[in-house]
Amino acid sequence: MQSFRILRINLFFALGVLLICGCDTIQNTILSESPSELDTAPLRVTMVYPTGCVGSSAYCDSFHNGVKRAEAELGINLTEISGMESDAVVAEMQLREAAQNADLVLTAGYQMEGALSRVAAEFPDVKFAIFDVALDVPNVAAINYKANEGSFLVGAIAALKTKSGKIGYIGGADVPLLQEFEAGYVAGIQAINPDMEVSIEYISEDATGFRQPDKAKELALAQYESGIDVIYVAAGGSGQGVLEAAQAQEKYIIWVDSNGNHLAPGIVLTSMVKELSASVEKIIRETVDGNFMAGVRYLGLEDGGVSYALDEHNQPLLSDDIVATVESLKADIIAGEIVVPNQVSLPRE
Repeated sequence: MQSFRILRINLFFALGVLLICGCDTIQNTILSESPSELDTAPLRVTMVYPTGCVGSSAYCDSFHNGVKRAEAELGINLTEISGMESDAVVAEMQLREAAQNADLVLTAGYQMEGALSRVAAEFPDVKFAIFDVALDVPNVAAINYKANEGSFLVGAIAALKTKSGKIGYIGGADVPLLQEFEAGYVAGIQAINPDMEVSIEYISEDATGFRQPDKAKELALAQYESGIDVIYVAAGGSGQGVLEAAQAQEKYIIWVDSNGNHLAPGIVLTSMVKELSASVEKIIRETVDGNFMAGVRYLGLEDGGVSYALDEHNQPLLSDDIVATVESLKADIIAGEIVVPNQVSLPRE
């Protein structure tokens, strides 16, 4: 019994020494290593794209370029998902899964508004961003572009360049977002010549119109064959069909969302550019820096959110007089002397 007692005392003594001597070491390990691990943990970012968009649409390719640039420059942990906005249930499931595995979830398009509003409410500690939707939710940054202003300028270019006096517009879906493009475009044409003949067509009543290049090509060929010599297309992946028609007919097309002047020099008259890549990269950078800002934002000509593209690929098509006229109109819009409409008059004339 005595030997057991001595052994027990020695054991307690040894444990006591270990605790006394090792406490600082353990504490130092906890305090010095854990915060370091937290500090270096990359921001988890998930981008949920509209259906079948990346690689077939200037719209989504712009987002893709932005998130990939952020990945390279900021070291974020990036996940990219092809969304299923055509199925509201699946879209909501995708956003919910993304929210469970990300610090910042990005998406785009009016089709995702309902699903995102529900999911964002379920995950108040997750940050979300959506583009081209004015969604006012506490943990959502909603980035919108004054596409009507940029469309006004390319409409003026179309009116200054046409020889037939007939100009076309093909939109992907006949919805308010695309009607903003139409409204600005028609206003820009009429600012140059109110008697111009403008043909307005939409591929579909819903988002399927962004994924029908064959139908878009059919509509464009019919417009060109009717005497129209400039078409502005705002139709996502369907824009490729209009481009093919323009090349076949050797007539002008105005590209949208990103700078597509290089796609067919001499055919692409200009592009109405929305700074999507820069915007998505900015949101990610703000979040990495701890400066995420929820709320609805609108970016236009004044802050560089939209513009028209002028470069070596289309400069030969735009005379100095055309550029000077467009720059003057741009200055008047920024100064508030021209107020560009963002709604069309329905029914259309």
